Amino acid sequence: MDKELWLFTQNFPYGRGEAFLENELPTLAERFGQVHLFPLHGGEGMRALPPNVEVERMLPDPYERATMAQLVGHAGEVRRLLHSLWQDVGIAMFNNRWRGELRSTVRGHVFRVAMLEKLLMPRYDPKRVVLYSYWTHEWATLLALLKVKDPGLRFISRAHGFDLYGHRHELGAVPFRTLHLQAVEKIFCVSAAGLDHLRTAHHSFTAKFELSRLGTRDHGLAQPSVSGPLQLASCAHVAPVKRVPLIAQALALVKQPVRWTHFGDGPEMPLLRELVAQLPDHVTVDLKGAADNAGIMRWYAANPVDVFVLTSELEGGVAVALQEAASFGIPLIATDSGGVRDIMSEQTGLLLPTHASPAELASVLDGFRESHMATTAFRAGVRTFWEANFRAEVTFNRFCDRLLELHAQWQRQ
Repeated sequence: MDKELWLFTQNFPYGRGEAFLENELPTLAERFGQVHLFPLHGGEGMRALPPNVEVERMLPDPYERATMAQLVGHAGEVRRLLHSLWQDVGIAMFNNRWRGELRSTVRGHVFRVAMLEKLLMPRYDPKRVVLYSYWTHEWATLLALLKVKDPGLRFISRAHGFDLYGHRHELGAVPFRTLHLQAVEKIFCVSAAGLDHLRTAHHSFTAKFELSRLGTRDHGLAQPSVSGPLQLASCAHVAPVKRVPLIAQALALVKQPVRWTHFGDGPEMPLLRELVAQLPDHVTVDLKGAADNAGIMRWYAANPVDVFVLTSELEGGVAVALQEAASFGIPLIATDSGGVRDIMSEQTGLLLPTHASPAELASVLDGFRESHMATTAFRAGVRTFWEANFRAEVTFNRFCDRLLELHAQWQRQ
């Protein structure tokens, strides 16, 4: 409890992003005497925080760029950034399409490092402070550069999805990945699929990679419907990669009455509304739009839900939406993507092919009530699986144990 945790995020606790940190932060606050949050960006509104958690906007304008004098004064950092880009993306860094953007990114990182050297590093005590970057991305780049000036600086990071897979970036690689791998002490992957990917793609750094799943809090049990339409729920950003319209296309083919409730908003909402408007009369839909996590949990607890569906094409970790539904004992139907396999088993539901068709999903939904997944025993099994593998108190305490163990090892070296 005498240790401090410095947690570097993209936006959290501002806005609605990184909602999964709402499950992790209470445990971090319990295990560390003080937690300092350093969001790179701001946002509207701030979520409630434990009393020993403090937010620090170290970079009020994260888009500011280094002056020429700062670039000259940090020539070593510039060289390291450019060398990493060459290792990561090769000749593409000289392409006219990317050259200007990458130059701006390098200048941005140099400005941030100059600010952090002045405002943050004088406070850093390696005997007392644990550094934790929630993503292996921008903050990991900055911490890696700070480590050059202070070799005693040690930090760990998580890897989720966009910070894990190169194909998620237009350049075809995660920028500054070489720099990250050389500087970070440990990268904790939130799924077995992510861990396997890093071990395969960067086999010379295998010792730095570990599995540490996320988890969700217990909000009670959901009840199945007693009669009437099949009660289907989903929760996802309505973007192409999540393929939410696929659910609507499947519902256009179902023969049984279904009521679908979806939480989430995004760029494909116009398309989704258009598809929903064409659904047959025996299918009713409630598009809830964007909603805060606490409100979604209250809805699960108060409304009958027979099955939860996720049709994502690309997941990095184990989708938190699946974890949340499983915590309520809700059977799962999901497409095979990224870390989804970590939670999908014969005990939790049905794993569909990555590119399942609307007809395949419709067939499963039509037969759901006659399947073993519609039983009380199966729902109890879903809940049991979640408790053993994704209960927040278990996963995050185990993660904190590992952080403190690593910190103790570093002090002995």
